[in-house]
Amino acid sequence: MTDLVVRELKQAEWDGWDQWLAFQPWGSPFSASWWLDANCRAFGGHPLLLGVLDGEQLVGGVSLRIMDTGPLHVVRPSMLYNPIVIGAGSAQRRQQILAALLEDMARRKLVVRLLNCTTDMVDLREAVWHHWDLTAAWTVLQSLKTWTLGKDVAPAELRQLRKAQRAGVTAGVEPPDADILYDLVHASMSRRQQPVGVTREQLHTLVEAAGTHCIQIVARDVDGVPLSATLIMVHGTCAAYCLWIGTSAIGLTKGATVAMYISTLEELQTRGYGYLDWCGGSLPGLSDFKLKFGGILTTRLAVSREPQWLKGTYPVYVRLLQLRHIVKKN
Repeated sequence: MTDLVVRELKQAEWDGWDQWLAFQPWGSPFSASWWLDANCRAFGGHPLLLGVLDGEQLVGGVSLRIMDTGPLHVVRPSMLYNPIVIGAGSAQRRQQILAALLEDMARRKLVVRLLNCTTDMVDLREAVWHHWDLTAAWTVLQSLKTWTLGKDVAPAELRQLRKAQRAGVTAGVEPPDADILYDLVHASMSRRQQPVGVTREQLHTLVEAAGTHCIQIVARDVDGVPLSATLIMVHGTCAAYCLWIGTSAIGLTKGATVAMYISTLEELQTRGYGYLDWCGGSLPGLSDFKLKFGGILTTRLAVSREPQWLKGTYPVYVRLLQLRHIVKKN
């Protein structure tokens, strides 16, 4: 068996990485070089794409956005996952590939905050054995092969759908529009008193980069006003990921969110996708709502590696950010 080698993939090799990624059944667009590049342009930092090679064959890797802060090289998360990807093989071989990546990141002295894994990455024993921290969160996975409207959607949501239909609300696929998406996401997050997490300009950069790898579903009022929207990222014809969802206050009263959700599931099912990851099930209330469409609550894991002294300063950093936000509002 050839020894594994981990090395940085230069920009000239990125197309090869993306081609390999496209054939991985549990890959995701969040590992693609074009998504990494867009995140660096939107949020700052520089790309580091690490590949694991067995001889000349690519067998795994990870795409990382690095922020240099003095002597520290900090891995910053991308929207939404930035997972380690490992090719098909035995459990033992997958662990060897994972160990090689973890050891390389440690040699590079990277500070890694929450490297979010897709839901297939549950065998993270090597991370524990290498003394990385393991964090659990939740998402809702929706199987699309057997999904039906009448069987899987809760009665209360079916009533909301009929309410939307009576109000003349329509939902369907539209060309990606970052402005519509931002306005509706901003409206949703403002009601929850939470930050959007992305500026309008940053969202434009990400949506433009996604291009043909995304699907936007918009629900509109009878007069054409957008009421609810979502942006779905897709990987081949296997997986789809719900990246952003937003609904106006009027849209909530008219059942537009439900109409948009149902339209999303029907569209993805028609296109032959295997499952939809709703990309979030940890917030109280929100996960329960998503489960009403027939999905299953699923664990997603993250690994991290930070010096102890840095962990201690992080709560102070968060508090300073909160204070700055309050000052700006006043």
